[in-house]
This record gives sequence, structure tokens and C-alpha cells, in this order.
Amino acid sequence: MKDLSRYAHVFRPLTVRGVTLKNRLQYAPTVVLKCAPNGDMTQEMLEFMKWQAGTGVAYVTVGDTPVTHENDSAWLCEMNVTSDDDIHGMNLLVGAARDNGAEISVELAHAGRGSRQTPGGPPVLAVSASRPLDPARANLKEMDRADMDYMKGRYVDCAVRCRNAGFRMVMVHCAHNNLLAQFLSPASNARTDAYGGSPENRRKWPLEVLKAVREAVGNDMVVEIRVSAQEDTADGLGFEESLAFMEAAQDFVDIIHISRGNIFDLAAGAFTIPTYFSGRQLNVAFAAEAKKRLKVPVAVVGNITTLDEAEEILASGKADIVAMAKSFMADGELVSKTLAGRAGDVRPCTRCDLCGNANTWGTSMRCAVNPRMGTPGELTPLPPGKRKKVMVIGGGPAGMMAAQTLTALGHGVSLYEKSGSLGGLLKDGTAPAFKEYLRNYLAWDVRMTEKCGATIRLNERVTMETVEAENPDAVIVATGSKPLIPVIPGIGGPTVKAVADVESRREETGRRVVVCGGGLSGLECALMLAMEGKEVTVLDMISEGDFCAGMPIFNRADLFSRMRRHGVRLIGERRILSVDDTGVGTEGPGGTKHRYDADTVVSAFGVEPENGLALGLLARYGPAVFTVGDCVAKGRTVFHANQDAYRAALRI
Repeated sequence: MKDLSRYAHVFRPLTVRGVTLKNRLQYAPTVVLKCAPNGDMTQEMLEFMKWQAGTGVAYVTVGDTPVTHENDSAWLCEMNVTSDDDIHGMNLLVGAARDNGAEISVELAHAGRGSRQTPGGPPVLAVSASRPLDPARANLKEMDRADMDYMKGRYVDCAVRCRNAGFRMVMVHCAHNNLLAQFLSPASNARTDAYGGSPENRRKWPLEVLKAVREAVGNDMVVEIRVSAQEDTADGLGFEESLAFMEAAQDFVDIIHISRGNIFDLAAGAFTIPTYFSGRQLNVAFAAEAKKRLKVPVAVVGNITTLDEAEEILASGKADIVAMAKSFMADGELVSKTLAGRAGDVRPCTRCDLCGNANTWGTSMRCAVNPRMGTPGELTPLPPGKRKKVMVIGGGPAGMMAAQTLTALGHGVSLYEKSGSLGGLLKDGTAPAFKEYLRNYLAWDVRMTEKCGATIRLNERVTMETVEAENPDAVIVATGSKPLIPVIPGIGGPTVKAVADVESRREETGRRVVVCGGGLSGLECALMLAMEGKEVTVLDMISEGDFCAGMPIFNRADLFSRMRRHGVRLIGERRILSVDDTGVGTEGPGGTKHRYDADTVVSAFGVEPENGLALGLLARYGPAVFTVGDCVAKGRTVFHANQDAYRAALRI
């Protein structure tokens, strides 16, 4: 048995209303989109719950579960709890959690003015019709007393149904400017009746809802609420008002879960779903202050990443429960590895927010760095007769994932890298100071590759002849990409520097910098230089609104906000005509000419696949060759690299 004394506070049980939580860890509520579009239970959702429960947490809270599952709900593919027909599937989910060691709660929510709206459909119930989020969601009806009673009944009905389905815990969502939080917030509540105006009035109806839920579910069910400590938006809810609401709410609830931000405001949403620019433990100070004034247990979430951080938070009395989600997505064995003395083997989350961005497109949640997210257990080694000799060509993220997966399966693996170190393009991409999370991941990736058992051959450029001489059973080609250099007069001049060379400090820049390219590498480089006091302009032939368009929305919003604060000029619809020692000549809409003075021009036109070897090998060896990562197509990411490599390894 493992001695848990180092994490004595993490593993101290907590009993609330007769429900004993085995430790102080919560898998925080997240939108996973793994049910059917109508909310019916699916095998994918059940398997995901088994995995969540198996992470070692005391309880899992199913995220953002609508109390109305019609067109006005925020998400498709979230669990439906609005009809007794749903109880069977809900009960299966309860069993999936408890059979794998965790209690289960469910976050009941309504998006109010943030709901999806059907063109020409009925108006959506909202706190104040005069405060729409945007013109596309302006079909709102200000809730009257009958509407408020109806919606209160929806929360009560769904909470009772959860109890009847076997849940012993339920969370009422009062955070992130969802419906109850819209009443609390002066930014969304413009009412002139008894439910608007003063803080006391604005919290009346949310307290009515909580009181009704408490009375309906009785004394044997734990009721949590989730609250934004502050909304981080103009005229939004501040901490003192939020704390006053918590003090009033504790008469009806058993646990208060402290989050932050406003999910319907891009800038404030970057606090709800913290970005890679964010610091650590974003809400712990709020939780510590709340602990001084509340009599119920306090849970806290927000860029908490390790058991050591959790232990310090709990031991110092800043919170009673620590909630994490992304750290578990990156490595579902975070707890077991740490307790086994293998904390260095825990895969770090990069805070890329690909998992959250799934909500934007309605796709099932995935993780960029962990293709096995949601899959319990280790990879099972193949029997000796199935093991093969495999060459992996390229030591970037795709090649490293391939090597790690192949060796775990028992294959004999040789990894070839043309440079003197592993890491590929990530070596330069992690250079800016604000890329700490990605640097941590790269260090982990290299470390795990070096210890995985593959033979690593650095400074070896593989040719067709190399492969022929090695005669492997299979080849995974992960040769990555190379910078795209367009044919532009002067592009090879002395003032032009490659974005990778600038980010990695192999090249210095002057005071005035023009970055050519509005993709992620160009914009991150622009921000890095602006933070150093440089005057930076970014040019691209696409419109400014399309710069970095495929980036997860909250990270993108945070990046653009920081660029604005540091004075980066973003100029779209400019085709680069020429570059010389003093700047860049461009052509704009209608053929207009523009010139931008610069001491240094940064070439960030993107990349193109380095696929010459891959094409030759495919032509000669066909199905024994697998191409992964950047060498497959342009516009690929770490997610594609890891997913491609993992799936290819399983197919060998």
C-alpha cells in the first residue's frame, strides 16, 4: 500500500449530508458533447465517465446540463435530464461513475440570453430583453413572474429527476453569466422591478431557485453551486457582490465552487477557460477570502495542475476541495503516477484549449496532447509474433508520439532525427516567455521519448537508401514541414529574418518590425517583440478578421487582447510586393499601394509539408509506409501530429 502522508490533506475524506467523498479532488464540470444530439445516453459518454471516475477523483461533475433541452439550450449533445424517459440513461451514468470509484454530480444550467436561437423561432427567455449579447441573439423575452416560476420549476424538476436516477449530488450553475448569473450581474440585469437594481434585488430570484431545489430534493442530497468570483467584464459582477450572494446562498447549499469570468464574453471567457497566457491558480485568492466568510466547504478551480499544488491549497486552508479538468485530460493517471513517485512522467497540459474549442463546432471533446483521453488502462503489448521492426523518421511531436506508442506495444523502434536534438518545430515555437505550458510539454515529450526504449539516432538524415538498408517491416514518416518562402523581390535580403530564428533568438531585430503573416507563429512572434518594446506591424493578404481564424476562440481572444495592449498593428488585405532595406511595399484593395517602414522584416508566411521522402517511400513500399503530422498537409497542429502518430502506431 502507498503511504499518502505527503498528500494528507488531498486524501482526507469529506462527508457532506451523509455522502462521503474519498478525497478532496473534483473532476471539474466541462462540456464534452458525447451524448446524442437529443441528449440520449451513448456508449461514448458512458466510457468517458468510466475514465473520468478512474482518474482517482472523489467525484465527477457532469458539465453544463440544460434544464430545457430544446432549441434554446446552449449545447447539443449534452445529457438530457428533462424527461423521465432519460432516467434509464442517467442511471447508467451513475453506475459508470460509482463502479469506477467516484461519486457523480451534475451541473444544471440554462444559458438565458446566451442560448442558441432558431431564426424565426420563438423568443428566448432572458433576464432583460434590452441586453442581448449580439444582434444574432436579440430575439429575447424579458422573463415575467410566470416565466420565472416556470424556469424555477425546470431547475427543481431536473434536480429531483437526478435524485430519482441515483445521483446523490447536484450542482446549480450560478456562474459564467448563465441564466442565474445573468440575474446577479449588473451587466446583464437591467430590470426595474423587484428583481433588478440593487445587489439584494438581483440575487432574489437565484436564491428563490436554490431554496426551491433544496426543499424539493430533501436533506439527503448534496447541493453545490458554481459561482464566478468576478465576471472580468465591463460593469460585470464584482467579488464583493458575488461573495454576498454566496453568504446568502449557503443557507440552501452544501458546497460552493468558485470559478471566474463570463463564458459569453470572449475576453472574460479567457478567465473561465484559462489560456496559455494565464497564470496558475487563478481563483485561489478568491477562495481563500471566501473561506473566511462562509460556513460551507469551498471548492476552487482554475489552472491548478498538480497534486503538490492541490496539497498546498488545502493544507493552507485556502479551499476544502480542489477541482481540475484539463490536467486530467492531458494525463488521466496524474494521481496514480504522482503517488508512485513518478510525477515527472505526468503529461502536462499545454492550455491550448482544443478540448474547449470542440464546443464551437459541436464536435466531441478531444485532447491535443493525449490521444488516449477517455481510454482506461495501459496499452497492451502485442504477443512476440506480432511485433515488428519499425523506423520512425523525424523527431518532432509526431515522431515522438509514434516512438512512445510503438514501444509500448512491444515493437522494435529506431527513431531518426536529422538535427542534434528531439523536438522539431516545437523547439522554436516554445521560445517566447508566455509559452511556459508548451515548454513543459516539450520537455516531458523529449524525456519520455528518451526513456521509452526506442533507439534514437540524432544527426542522421534518412534517404531512400537508408530505408532500403535497414529493411524495416514498417516506416512512419514524420518529417514535418519547412518554411514557405514566396517569390517576392528582396525576400532574401539581410533585413529579412525567419520567424523561427527571431523567436529562438538566433536573430535579433531592429526597433521597427514588420511581420509578414497573420498565422499563429507570426502573431505570437509579434506579441513577443511588442512586449520587448518594439514597434510591430503584422501584414497579410487575408482580412484582419481572418488572422489565426482556426485558433481556439478564448486563446485567440486573449492573444488579440494582449497584442492590442502592446500596440501591435494588424493590417489585412495587403499583398506583399517587395522588400528592401527600409521596409515593405504592398498592394491593398483596388490596387492601392502602401509602404510600411521597417528595420527588420519577419518572414512568417507559414509552412509547407516536407514530404519528398514520404512520397518516394509510399511509391516504393505502399501500405508499409505511414505519413503523420505536418508532412501530410499544411495547417496541421500538435493535435494532428499526436493523433496521426498514435493511430498509425496502432495500425502497424
